[in-house]
Amino acid sequence: MSVEEPGGPVPGSREAEQAPTAAPSPWERPADASTPPSMPKQTGPGPDDGAPGLSHQQVWGAARSGGSSGQWSRDASGMPVWEGPRADEPSGRSAPGSAHPAPGVPAGGQPGQSNRCYRHPGRDAFVSCQRCGRPICPDCMRPAAVGFHCPEETGAARSAPAPTQFGGRADQASSGLVTKILIGLCLVAYVLEGVPGLTGTSHYNQFTLNYSLIGGDIAEHHEYWRLVTAAFLHGSVLHILFNMYALFLLGTQLEAILGRARYLALFFACAIGGNTLSYVIHGESAFSYGASTAIFGFFAAYYLIARRLRVNTSQILIVVGINLLITFSISGIDKWGHIGGLATGVVMGLLYAYVPARRVALQALGTAAVFAVLVVAAVLNSQSLTAVHTF
Repeated sequence: MSVEEPGGPVPGSREAEQAPTAAPSPWERPADASTPPSMPKQTGPGPDDGAPGLSHQQVWGAARSGGSSGQWSRDASGMPVWEGPRADEPSGRSAPGSAHPAPGVPAGGQPGQSNRCYRHPGRDAFVSCQRCGRPICPDCMRPAAVGFHCPEETGAARSAPAPTQFGGRADQASSGLVTKILIGLCLVAYVLEGVPGLTGTSHYNQFTLNYSLIGGDIAEHHEYWRLVTAAFLHGSVLHILFNMYALFLLGTQLEAILGRARYLALFFACAIGGNTLSYVIHGESAFSYGASTAIFGFFAAYYLIARRLRVNTSQILIVVGINLLITFSISGIDKWGHIGGLATGVVMGLLYAYVPARRVALQALGTAAVFAVLVVAAVLNSQSLTAVHTF
C-alpha cells in the first residue's frame, strides 16, 4: 500500500519519475497503453463536457445513437464539437441542435416530454421551443431572440391571436369598430329626423313616426322592427349627446372584452328587451325612442363582468344609481324601457360572464333563447291587444 505524503511524491522516487507534467485527457488514449483508459464518471457539468450536465459517456452515446448523424471531435482549444454527417453514413437524419437534455430529462426540455419532434415523429429532437416547450428537430427550429421557436410560435402560423377570457380579441381591443358604427347610425338617424332641437320644429317628421316605438302600429300592423329601430332615434341634442357619450365609454370597453359578435348581440338584446317591456306595460299607448334601453343593459353587463374579474364595482353601482334616480325623477322618460334594458343586460351579462367563452354553442343557444323570449312576449302582447278590440 502506498501512502501519499502531504508534500507530494519524494523527488527521485519512481512515482516522481512517472508523473506526467499534465493530467492526460480522458478523451485521448495514451500511445503506450494496451487498454483504453476508463472514462471518469461525472454527474455535474465539467470543463470538458460537450453540454452542461452530461458525462462523457452520455455525450458519446448521443453521438453514436441512431437518432443523430455525424461525429464528435475536439477543436484546437480541446473543447468537443459536433461535425456534420460522415460520407459513409446514410442521409435523412438530422444533427442534434445546440442544446442537449440534462441527465434524466428527455429531449424537449421538460421531464416526461417526448424526445421526438412533434411535427416529424421519426426524428429526434434535441431542442425545445422557448415558448410552448414542444420538442423540435433542426428543420423545425426557427431562430429567436432567445433560443429557438417552433413554426407555430413564429407568427407565420398564427392566423389569429388567442381570445380573451370573455371572447374578445387582442388585435381588435383598441379599434371599437362596432361601437363607432352604432354611433354613426344614430347620428345619421338623427339627421333624418330633422335634427330635433336645432331646427326649432316641435313636431315629429315622418321618418320619426315610421321607426319609433309606437304600440298601436305594432299591435295592429305587426311592425316588430320598431323594437329595434327605436334604439337609434333621439329627440333632442342633449338626448343624443348623453347617449352617445355613454355608448362610446361603455361600448368600446365591452366590445374589447366580449368581441364583436357578442357585443352586437348584447346591444340588440338590451334594446329589444327594453322596448318590449315598454310595449307590454303601456300597450297601444307606448311611444318612445332612444339608445338608453341598450345603454342600461350595458351598465348591468359591465357590472357582472367586473364582478367576475373581482374588480371593485362600487363606482359602477354609483353610476347605475344616478341614472336610475334621473329616470324616476324627470318626466317624459320611458322608465319601463330603462328597466327592461337593465333586466336584459343582467341576463346577458350572466351568460357571457359565467359561461366560458370556449363554449360558443352554449352561449349562442342562450342568446337565441333570450331573443326568442322577447319576440314571443311581444307577439303575445299584440294578440291580446287585438283580441280586446275584436270583442
